Amino acid sequence: MIDRQEVIRYLGYKGHIPTQDVLDLIEVCIKEVEAAAEPKHVVRRFPARVTDSSVAAGGLSLHSRQLARNLKDCKEVIFFAATLGIGVDRLLHKYLKLQVSKAVVVQAVAAAAMETYCNQCQLEIEKACAKEGLFVRPRYSPGYGDLSLKVQNEFLQVLQAQKTVGIVLTEGDIMLPEKSVTAIMGLSSVKTGCHREGCEICSNTGCAYRRAK
Repeated sequence: MIDRQEVIRYLGYKGHIPTQDVLDLIEVCIKEVEAAAEPKHVVRRFPARVTDSSVAAGGLSLHSRQLARNLKDCKEVIFFAATLGIGVDRLLHKYLKLQVSKAVVVQAVAAAAMETYCNQCQLEIEKACAKEGLFVRPRYSPGYGDLSLKVQNEFLQVLQAQKTVGIVLTEGDIMLPEKSVTAIMGLSSVKTGCHREGCEICSNTGCAYRRAK
């Protein structure tokens, strides 16, 4: 279920209520995105070695103090990739040519759909890991904070993302399909109470695991 309020937020209304015409257009675009989407994801789990400034897992050495802080107390990590599929890209590109105003709404709907799907995937992961007494940290993506986007290529190779879910990387480090996400999730026996959506919505600014902006 795509969150209408998230769509409105992505459209930049910031507390204002859209006109009825915009709300009607959102509903039309939700139906079209849902019809075009073919969501897929891939998950791999690895032992992890976390220092103050880096994380070693899956054969990769990820240099990031913020990621290392987020993964404090984690002995394992999950590498994750998800996509809505090429159909959503085609829908967006169609309206970029035919009706830019509708393309803007399709973009917002697709972003909200991607977030919803990733949250659903993470919930499944959380339920599975809970059976082992493990808790899952919020998603942390390449390109966020001080984790370089340059790790994306190797990250996708470890996941065999092209083969498993059809994600490829352009020379400019852009993922195709465009509505795709990669992320790292820590696994720990320490319960932090972190929000699935991450630090952005959390008011606990003193948290030892908090990601810096």
